[in-house]
Amino acid sequence: MQESNKRRQESRSIVTAPVTGEQVCFPLAEQAARLLRQTEGRKDELVALITSAEPSRLDASNWLRLNRDAWGIENGLHQRLDVSHNDDRCRVRNHNAMLVLGMMLRLSNSLFMQWSGYQRRPDHVTTTDFQSALSEDHHRPGLRLALSKYPNLKRLS
Repeated sequence: MQESNKRRQESRSIVTAPVTGEQVCFPLAEQAARLLRQTEGRKDELVALITSAEPSRLDASNWLRLNRDAWGIENGLHQRLDVSHNDDRCRVRNHNAMLVLGMMLRLSNSLFMQWSGYQRRPDHVTTTDFQSALSEDHHRPGLRLALSKYPNLKRLS
């Protein structure tokens, strides 16, 4: 499959084969694949994939599409969490603390996305701008927003 990826020509080819969980040491495995990505200006990348979907339910072209679509998660929420909150460097290891921190970071990103929509040039504001706007009044606007019966993000501007 030929396509453009970030203005670079990319060729992706996939070879699939039916497998059993015992063959690949992965429970419930029904199918394995080898994906070769060849991108202009980069080294070739060979990736192994495993799925529980039977070959009759997941053909090669659909597998390529699903593999490409999976990056939407990485480029969407996870990328925002990592850039704005340095999520990949987090050293929290307690399960309850990770759950609470994850909810708070997602809440923070949601509030930022809502807040940025009210800014003059929303495509130019950053989470740092949002955090600065909250800290100008000792986070009172953020607490007012979180605890209000009728929250209004316009007051944060």
